[in-house]
Amino acid sequence: MPTTAEHRASCDEFVAHIHDLCAEPGTRVRLSRGRGRPVEECAPMDRYLARRTTYRAGRRAYYTVASLIATAGPQTHTPGVRPEPDDPTVLVTAGEDAADTPGAPLVAPTKPAPAPSAPDPAAWFARPNLGATLAAAVRTAGHSAGRTEDTLSVLTRLSDDQLHRRLPSTVTRLLKDNVTPDWGVLLYDLVQRPYQRDQVGLRWRDAFYLATPEPRRP
Repeated sequence: MPTTAEHRASCDEFVAHIHDLCAEPGTRVRLSRGRGRPVEECAPMDRYLARRTTYRAGRRAYYTVASLIATAGPQTHTPGVRPEPDDPTVLVTAGEDAADTPGAPLVAPTKPAPAPSAPDPAAWFARPNLGATLAAAVRTAGHSAGRTEDTLSVLTRLSDDQLHRRLPSTVTRLLKDNVTPDWGVLLYDLVQRPYQRDQVGLRWRDAFYLATPEPRRP
């Protein structure tokens, strides 16, 4: 069973994969048709998603997020999700093939790369969840604080099926005002929600209220 860190990394990898798919207009159209629909009604998406989702928990979350990314378009992606291209420069190190390569420059032996440190859970939670995204819409896009609060309240109370059906309209409004969710975090939360509904809802509400002004006293 993957660790929490591995699951979160896989969410970002899935998002990057969907962005790549959406670079092809026909694929993007087929993926966007899954908005709000259960997996059983998303046959056009299966050719792109079945291999990556068949045995995953919360499969509908992957289909929902893929359809939302397709709606947004390939240019609207989560910063940091796409890896930077590798440096193509290759150095010949002493003690390997330098002596056998005419004219090859001798350089100091490269040090082994340090072992990657464990991901910091705080870094993940610093990324905006749905509540923080709705708060950003209030702060930067002129969305009504009261109406947005009501929307968030409804979303946290809905059943999973109702939430997946309702999300496209909420996200579409955000996208129209240039507010883009963090797709990886949204995917992770949607996968977790059937098992941790109250905890996910609390995270969304906390993020919203911590990022919006306190109501004025009458």
